[in-house]
Amino acid sequence: MALHALNYRSLSRYPILAVALSMVGFIMIKTGRDAVFFERGGLRQLPEAYLWIALASIPAAMLHLGLLDKWGARKTRTRSFYAAALIFLLFAPFAEPGNRMAMLMLFVSVPIVFSAVFAGAWLLAADLLEGADSNILRRTYARIGAASMLGGIIGGLLCKVGNEILGPGGFIAGGSALLLATGGLVAFAHRKNPAQNYRSIVNAQPADEENSGLAATQAILVRQPYTRTLIGISVLATTAALYIDFQFYAGASISGNTNVQFFANFYIMLNLAALVVQTFLAPKLQEKLGITGVLLLVPSILLGGTGLFSLWTVYQGRTIMRVLEGGLKASIYRSIWEQTYLPISSKYRDIAKTVVDGTVQRLAEGLGALALFLWFAKSNQPVEELNYNWISGVIVLSVSVWIALTKRLGRLGCSDISPTEPFIRLPDG
Repeated sequence: MALHALNYRSLSRYPILAVALSMVGFIMIKTGRDAVFFERGGLRQLPEAYLWIALASIPAAMLHLGLLDKWGARKTRTRSFYAAALIFLLFAPFAEPGNRMAMLMLFVSVPIVFSAVFAGAWLLAADLLEGADSNILRRTYARIGAASMLGGIIGGLLCKVGNEILGPGGFIAGGSALLLATGGLVAFAHRKNPAQNYRSIVNAQPADEENSGLAATQAILVRQPYTRTLIGISVLATTAALYIDFQFYAGASISGNTNVQFFANFYIMLNLAALVVQTFLAPKLQEKLGITGVLLLVPSILLGGTGLFSLWTVYQGRTIMRVLEGGLKASIYRSIWEQTYLPISSKYRDIAKTVVDGTVQRLAEGLGALALFLWFAKSNQPVEELNYNWISGVIVLSVSVWIALTKRLGRLGCSDISPTEPFIRLPDG
């Protein structure tokens, strides 16, 4: 039986708080990780870390799916928070520059573990609010997005204020404690709205013969011009993001800005910029420019920024580029990008998303990381003497083709999507 609207509004508090707390913990752990990893030559290990992230993401996703089938969605969601808290707590005593292997493992673990954590926190809303009307859903998801950015700002501020007392190891331990508390909050939220778990629902459904040929379905989708264009955009956006991220860390390392204060300030700027754009600009931009226009906005700004900010000092220009890329994607691009899947039949939409935002992105990250790894392996020069201009060239090329493919996507049907289409944002991967 459907719950009253007032009950749905009450339940919406839990996913909002879960995402906010998860983000605070994420920023605390990430700030502690970055400060230690890059303090003594971590830049040379960065391509290896990227490569391991790409390689480990696929088995990690398969493990997560296996646990969903074994335990059900709710138990898996709760235990993911507890497991994440334990994993990061084990790293806290080793958060020192001399523990290079431990810090490499931590660097790799953060995006992989938090992909499951954030997915669970976002999907908590879909679980608790099943059956709610579209107005409650839209309002809740908008508030979850804002809570995520506020959590990032709070996490950065905590790191700035507590640097002298806690240090990197303390931040990692503090972030772990927040994940543990969030797991308790999620478990409590589940009890407020009991429901069947994922496994029982799946087992109760009759087998769908048409879905038995998953590989064949994926092959058919890849042959479609619209899906191929989505794949191309995903590859180019992922490549540009990877190299912008690398340039940011390279600029910070070369300039000596690898302390907690620098990374805390950066994450505050990143989330504050995203919050401002989402609150004041995103609705107006989508209404005025439409789906294709907003999708074109981000790569166009990045293309102009690559040239403009090259006139600044190395770390300032690359920091601003990273804030632009991360802030614009978090505030307007990701939610609009999800709507590009609407022209695909709902029967195949999830499979298409898995291919485009899952498999293809991991392959793009792996290839980009491999290029960086081979470049570093070939060069014997100190990192501050290396020529990074080719990376800017790759970013410019990737973003230019990204713009061209986005225009093509508009011609293939993306521009026909209504800006008022009922829409639920899917969890960040």
